[in-house]
Amino acid sequence: MSENAEHPEDRQEYKEHKEYKEHTDAKADRQDRQDRQDRQDRQDRPRTALEEVMREIEEAERRTDEEREARRGRGEAGEAVTPNTRAQEESHGE
Repeated sequence: MSENAEHPEDRQEYKEHKEYKEHTDAKADRQDRQDRQDRQDRQDRPRTALEEVMREIEEAERRTDEEREARRGRGEAGEAVTPNTRAQEESHGE
């Protein structure tokens, strides 16, 4: 065999090295994505109870009357059990 010819062991070692590098690169990429997501989650999370309450208030202010009406209609209708006949009549539409 000439000195320039590759040995089978050399090719296998190269292949294993390449596969290992691809594996570790993919693992590093996954870790980088996870780290970025963790940082984003920490930034988005309220740090105090007051901050959480303020976010809830801001979200509530953004809701429109239409959204409230749409949410209200999602419940399960049931028989109105009340002596108030007007309330019973109104409940038949729901």
